[in-house]
Amino acid sequence: MKISYLKNISKHIIFLLFFFLLLGIIFTCHGSAAESGGDKFNHLRKNEGVIFELKGVGLKKYFFMKAFVAGLYYPKGVSPVDPLEDVAKHLEVEYFVWIPGKRFSHFTVEKMKDNLSREEFERIKKEIGSMEKYFVDLRPGDRFSLTYIPGEGTSFAHNGRIMGVIQGKEFARAIFSTWFGRKPFDSKLKRQILGSAEPDRSARAVFARRYT
Repeated sequence: MKISYLKNISKHIIFLLFFFLLLGIIFTCHGSAAESGGDKFNHLRKNEGVIFELKGVGLKKYFFMKAFVAGLYYPKGVSPVDPLEDVAKHLEVEYFVWIPGKRFSHFTVEKMKDNLSREEFERIKKEIGSMEKYFVDLRPGDRFSLTYIPGEGTSFAHNGRIMGVIQGKEFARAIFSTWFGRKPFDSKLKRQILGSAEPDRSARAVFARRYT
């Protein structure tokens, strides 16, 4: 009995070692690709007819693995005290992992609930229902972005292709609160993206700070 038990334990240990070795190879490869493509993210960019300027960048990690890098843009010359103010903003994220669209959508809705009162959530329930179809499955190397323009709404884009637009400043405040509200999904990442904390070196490599 003991010998059989030890054999099973050994098999599990070997499997886990192989699994983590494989993950290390995968994420090392994706990390290198992201760094070599860093010049695609400029300090200045034009979107929806607005010239945006990079505010800050941040890297999200799970244990030793890179999950994604994100950058926040404001219109050039604009620097609001509150990131949830009714001003134009662009948030762009590059992913290094696979994320199912349904999981992505569910997580976003739950974080909205954390940052909104029940009444606020109920008022934008229709918009939230529309939003869920814009969350597609994400693969390593994919980019997902949110662009809010006052009076026009919040556009969702996947790899540069606009998936849809949702009207309303209340909805815009709600979805950006998942990143910058009272209860963001990652406080450290929030500070990095807002430029109030030093970004990770890997984040700098992907979001190259070069002026145009």
